[in-house]
Amino acid sequence: MTPSLEWAKAAAVLSVLYGGANVYPLWARFEDTRAKAAEFAVIASGGGGPVRVTRAVLYLFAPLAYLWSLLAAGLHPAFLAVAGIKFWVSSLLGLRTEHRLLRGAEYRVADHRASRLDAVSNIVLAAAAVALLLRSWT
Repeated sequence: MTPSLEWAKAAAVLSVLYGGANVYPLWARFEDTRAKAAEFAVIASGGGGPVRVTRAVLYLFAPLAYLWSLLAAGLHPAFLAVAGIKFWVSSLLGLRTEHRLLRGAEYRVADHRASRLDAVSNIVLAAAAVALLLRSWT
């Protein structure tokens, strides 16, 4: 695949959106996050097709689309491998917490710490992607 400036622009925009989407978990208080997690568990337990589609988009298709844009922008394969591993670890941790909540477990302080660590690593990944894109295309 030949890298293109259009894909680099798309990857930069997606990186900013991805980084921005991770600001809330970084600054959210434990009580607020626990309340949102409880609401989500109620929605997910009663949800059918639309909830499954949303989960598939969040955990599978969005990371793959982002990785594709980074690949098409011409970023180094080692960076793409690290990003891919990071996305799958995030998805697996999110699914693990979601399954616990759906079984009726409480959102724990450890979940909150993991969420914050994940948010920081996502923001760092997005910033690194933008820096690499700028270095490659300017």
